[in-house]
Amino acid sequence: MKTPYSFLLSGLLLLSSCGQDAASKEAEARVTASIKQLLVQTSDSSYVQVVHTWYKSDVPNTIKLNPRTESIYRTHAEILQEVATQEPKLVAHPMASVDQAQGIRTGYKKLVDESTANVQELSNLAAGTSMSEAEQLKYVSDLADKETHQLALVKYYGKRTAAALAQKEQTATNKRLMRNMWGHE
Repeated sequence: MKTPYSFLLSGLLLLSSCGQDAASKEAEARVTASIKQLLVQTSDSSYVQVVHTWYKSDVPNTIKLNPRTESIYRTHAEILQEVATQEPKLVAHPMASVDQAQGIRTGYKKLVDESTANVQELSNLAAGTSMSEAEQLKYVSDLADKETHQLALVKYYGKRTAAALAQKEQTATNKRLMRNMWGHE
């Protein structure tokens, strides 16, 4: 009875050790691969370097290998992908004026900057902290929630902007049809 308990305890201690071990390398490889797959359109290798630095840090494995940590990086990659896909479409929309196109760019830049700040907060955790492991887990969980909310904001912004442009296009079409049919608006 004592042997299995000590085996489990030693396994737990090994898993929660600091530095980059096999589990960290595996998690880093998995996260990096998924990010590269998400970021096919944007060639942002600096972001992959941030992930690499995180998994090489001395943060305990219970924090590094936490699924919420991985979700922060994946969600940030999804945000970058969403912006890379939607922004060019919305900016190039025929109903978007020059000022509106600039506003769209500015809005997406602000949303991406806020997401990047969340990832930077996580990276700051790797630089060293006086928080306990429980506090670090809570911190990572809160950051993951913020990042998930940020993704929802990015998607909402894209849908709202597309709907506004579609409404503007429909109004212009209605005016044109009224002019053609009745000779006035």
